[in-house]
Amino acid sequence: MFELPATQNSRRIRTIRKLRYQYINALNREYRKVRPNFSPSAALPTPENSAAEEVSDVDGTSASTASIRRKRRRKRLLTILGLAGDSDSELSDSALSEDLHDVEDDSEAHKHHHRYHYDTEKEFYSRHEKPQDTFEVWNTDRSRASPMNCHSMSYTDCKRIERVANRRVLAKNTHLAQPTKLSYFAMRNGLDVDAGPSTAFRDIHIHHLSELLHLNVMDGNWERAYKCFTILIRLPGIDVRSMWGIGVRILRALSPRDESLGTSEEFLSWLSGVYTFKSNFNQSMNFSLDPVFRSGSKTHAAKFVITSLWEALFALIAHDDSDYTKHSKTMDHQLLQLIERISEMVLVPPYIEDPEVWYINSICHLIRADTLSERFVSTDSVSLTGLEKDIARNQVTQHLTHAQSCIKTCNSKDNGFYFPYRSIQEQLALFEKRLYIGQTGTGLPVDYGPGGAETLIRSPFSLDTQGIEAVETSSLENEDEEDFFGRTERVHFGFDSDSSNS
Repeated sequence: MFELPATQNSRRIRTIRKLRYQYINALNREYRKVRPNFSPSAALPTPENSAAEEVSDVDGTSASTASIRRKRRRKRLLTILGLAGDSDSELSDSALSEDLHDVEDDSEAHKHHHRYHYDTEKEFYSRHEKPQDTFEVWNTDRSRASPMNCHSMSYTDCKRIERVANRRVLAKNTHLAQPTKLSYFAMRNGLDVDAGPSTAFRDIHIHHLSELLHLNVMDGNWERAYKCFTILIRLPGIDVRSMWGIGVRILRALSPRDESLGTSEEFLSWLSGVYTFKSNFNQSMNFSLDPVFRSGSKTHAAKFVITSLWEALFALIAHDDSDYTKHSKTMDHQLLQLIERISEMVLVPPYIEDPEVWYINSICHLIRADTLSERFVSTDSVSLTGLEKDIARNQVTQHLTHAQSCIKTCNSKDNGFYFPYRSIQEQLALFEKRLYIGQTGTGLPVDYGPGGAETLIRSPFSLDTQGIEAVETSSLENEDEEDFFGRTERVHFGFDSDSSNS
């Protein structure tokens, strides 16, 4: 009933996938012989193969533009498909381009494949760039629309192409096992092989544990669900990245009851440290499917990393009202650690291009500015001297500036991420007004509510921490009255103070 969290890592699966791509590439070569003007990029429309991409190709007809585009495609192919350390990665740009795009005859192709350990899966994906960078944002500009490949051909030509492609694939794979050949023939005829439920003891055990895990989670029996979860993640062949969500939910329900268990934040932090985006996935040594959307890559941030940041942020602001004083002492230190962690993350891809990470960073600075600016509206502000007020104002202004910068960066990332931009601007403006409560001549709107208490009017205005009007210094002209720093005695500096005492 539920999907098993096991990874498919057998050599037979890899061989079947290889046969599939060999057959598709053979069909493509034969079709290009019949239609020499065939454009491979028009066969499978993707966001990166849209009309906008084709227009940029037409404009860049120079040799330098073509070289840059070839290098970019080669680099993306090696990084996304995880080909680091493979034998093909040592090829030059020209050799790789010849491998992927040139039409060669049978003898030359056979010699070339044995020389460079040719991979047909790379050739297939080189013609169709994956849309990770665009996040499925398709081009909607009708002026840039290009007609689809709607050419037709006769039934005789189609059957001849299929027959030649099938003969070439079988000539190179005569040593295959019978089950693999049957899977290939089924795939070629448009069928799918149903292997049926596995009768292995380990697979049956994983199936029963997965059923019990989901049923106990739906019933709210967290203790039994935790036992099933801990057994599952210790079995060989189980991918923790496919079931981290249910583990977070179980730990979130059990950690307040049992302090000996780790929290969901600690589990996600461990997961982010073990499965980083820097680990290369080599297709020729690992036979499982490419785990880009499970562990993340250089262009795609893993979801459990983003969730760990949210969990850390929620853990900071969650507290009991009765124990607020004790919680506020540790909150500042943990919040600064989270800000430092995110500041290091946004220096490298893929987090530098992820708007959600920038949004979380702005929220952290917003919370820090709120905490520091509360000192100016509470009773503790009376005990602050002039120098302490200036230092506190500079700290609040620094966090407000960082929050504003992160919000602008998040807004500039056009990846379909939406957030309450106007509400955050109003909060930033409100926190800035707190710094100058009770001062006259600032030009800030102040409303005196019931009881004579000063309340700020929450009207939004553009935040500009450098454009605050200067405080009126009329009190400084009369030195006998109280000065700006809250002292009533007359203050002299330098030689004037010595002469005044004599």
